[in-house]
Amino acid sequence: MQVGREARTDDLVKVDTPDVLNEEEYREFWVALDNDEIKVGKGGDIEPFMQCPIPEPFTITHYGYSTGWGATGWWQFYGDKQLTTEDCLTYNFEPAYGDSVSFSVACNNDAHVALASGPEETTPMYELFIGGWENQHSAIRLNKGDDMIKVETPDAVCSDEERKFSVSFKDGRIKVGYMDTAPFMEWTDPEPWKITHVGYCTGWGATGKWQIHI
Repeated sequence: MQVGREARTDDLVKVDTPDVLNEEEYREFWVALDNDEIKVGKGGDIEPFMQCPIPEPFTITHYGYSTGWGATGWWQFYGDKQLTTEDCLTYNFEPAYGDSVSFSVACNNDAHVALASGPEETTPMYELFIGGWENQHSAIRLNKGDDMIKVETPDAVCSDEERKFSVSFKDGRIKVGYMDTAPFMEWTDPEPWKITHVGYCTGWGATGKWQIHI
């Protein structure tokens, strides 16, 4: 399997992937674009089997799909995942492919996001509180201890409309912001670790409707 330049010249990376496809069954894959790097992995695997930096980064707006060299293909694509959370502060975990996630949420207050090393609450773990403290502040907390940073974010979330957010966590640098804007909160962990799952929940009187962008 190869990743090639748009001009179809040299491959950026080429790895051995024996029998990675099969015409008798669907095989699931994911592609992540993070921090000017392309990552490709198998469904259910956190680690990519192929990755490379983009030497001349550009804005990617569309994806294309094809088969060739004697092959025809049948494809299925996964869209946004919808999630409803109760007022219970219990995280719903999903795999993290790459070094960032984006989502939309509608709630009165306290949209909580956990960054963990497994599909459950772990140590270490980061918690991101968006619209906490009666929807007036947001914070990043480490291991359910002290807040590493707390900022004013009046009316950050709203139950009447979905607000779109993005979270990145490359090399322990946590950034939280509205989609396509500069982050309103960030903190760097001096001892970073591998994040494999992201959890979502609401609490403190709030329920939430989420769309997780896959």
